[in-house]
Amino acid sequence: MKTFLRWAGVITLALSPAHALAQAGSSVQFPAGYASGTSPCVKLADGTCAPVSPTNPLPIADGPLAAATSTPLSGTATTGTIVIGPFIPQLGRAIRVILRGTWTGTFAVSTSVDACATLNPLTIGGSTWGSFTGNANEVVDIPTLAGVVYCATATVSSGSLSYGVRN
Repeated sequence: MKTFLRWAGVITLALSPAHALAQAGSSVQFPAGYASGTSPCVKLADGTCAPVSPTNPLPIADGPLAAATSTPLSGTATTGTIVIGPFIPQLGRAIRVILRGTWTGTFAVSTSVDACATLNPLTIGGSTWGSFTGNANEVVDIPTLAGVVYCATATVSSGSLSYGVRN
């Protein structure tokens, strides 16, 4: 039993965190100096790591987005069918459709790679997406593919539809 306890002590000593604590490299600094850290840390300019705090915040973007660089589409559609576009989106920013007025009909957003000559309907899970039969103010897509433009088909059977498509 005595031999077993000696071996257990040797193994415990060998596996103790003292070796890890003695290693050189980035160090974590905590205010009390003796408490263990349980919060995320931020790497400082000198290579040390400090706990996240108001003076050492997480590195994230803050504040509102700058104005979109794309040119919005807007206008009015009356009785008939018109193709609107192309809308060249700013990649990574939501595309919002704003529809208002007293009208009946449909307004459907599509994508195209040939300046709206060929329209590919927006779908999600195989179902139509971005098609409206009344006033709306909704995000329809977040574009990520360069060279793809957005188009819309407005079919108004009565009334007048004011539309806007923008980032």
